[in-house]
Amino acid sequence: MNKTVLTIFFLLTLVLPVQDVQAKGKRVVFIRYQIPISHFSTVMDGFKKTMTILGYEEGKQIEYIDILTRSADKSSIPDILDAVTEWKDKADMIITCGWVTMPAREILKETKTPQLFVPTLKSVARIILPSMTEQPGTNISGMYLMYSPEKILRLASLLVPGIKRYAYVYNSNIPADMIFKSAYEQLAFAGRHDINIHFLDLAMGVNQVLRKLQKRDIQAFGGIVGSFQKRQELAASNLPVITSFTLDIETADLQKYVQEGNIVAGLFNPFRYCGEQAAEMTADIFNGKLTIEQTVPRPARQVAFINLKAAGRLNMQIPFAALESVDIVIK
Repeated sequence: MNKTVLTIFFLLTLVLPVQDVQAKGKRVVFIRYQIPISHFSTVMDGFKKTMTILGYEEGKQIEYIDILTRSADKSSIPDILDAVTEWKDKADMIITCGWVTMPAREILKETKTPQLFVPTLKSVARIILPSMTEQPGTNISGMYLMYSPEKILRLASLLVPGIKRYAYVYNSNIPADMIFKSAYEQLAFAGRHDINIHFLDLAMGVNQVLRKLQKRDIQAFGGIVGSFQKRQELAASNLPVITSFTLDIETADLQKYVQEGNIVAGLFNPFRYCGEQAAEMTADIFNGKLTIEQTVPRPARQVAFINLKAAGRLNMQIPFAALESVDIVIK
């Protein structure tokens, strides 16, 4: 063996271990849409930091592909389908944020690629899986948000004693709004707390919704995405907003986003926590401790809040029982 051949052999022994490490690296694909304020960036941040702690450093043991769709509405569906088609056979984990889980699932359910919804509404998760407390037995699991319509109406009944008319304000062009609308429609009579629910579609125009709020003598309203997008215009109703607060923000920033407007109370699930929990689930799968089929879905951490500033602007007297029922009181 001549000197040139020996040199090449020596160089190969140096390169091969690196190639071997790279071959064992994992690829995680995020597919997310443009939800205010940060488009699920806190999910990604919490996920990446936790994965690093668990031994998966970005650029070494793990690679991330980040796909942000063009909008929060149905126009994003082609982006979702293209992304899943491209990565379904090349990813070790596909994480779908919010309602994009549903169109992505139509493709991924025919594959063996693990899919985590991080997060999605519990009502969406129930469509995909038969149970939130048992092993799924299929290649999807994840984190679900507990924006229960019953809890929102219960909070409304505490804040507005004797309330009889509550409006769910939504945009029929936004899938997340429509999914939650179905959760309200399916709510059992006992879970309505003697409140009549009215459904008002922002797709017909904000002014039309404002007129119906007044004509129907609505006493409080709420929503998810569409109502938040139009919160400044809807504030002209001078009605309390008791809602599902689905912004992608840190818990510490909650006060900042309710300083103005009519948001008196709501349920808030920190998305960062979902990312952290999803990382633990993913690391267990990558480490061979369990399979995606054995990974039981996990609930998000729910925070209930009351905003006394908005209540004061609306001349509302907040009962002490309501203050005792929440986690955060914004003064």
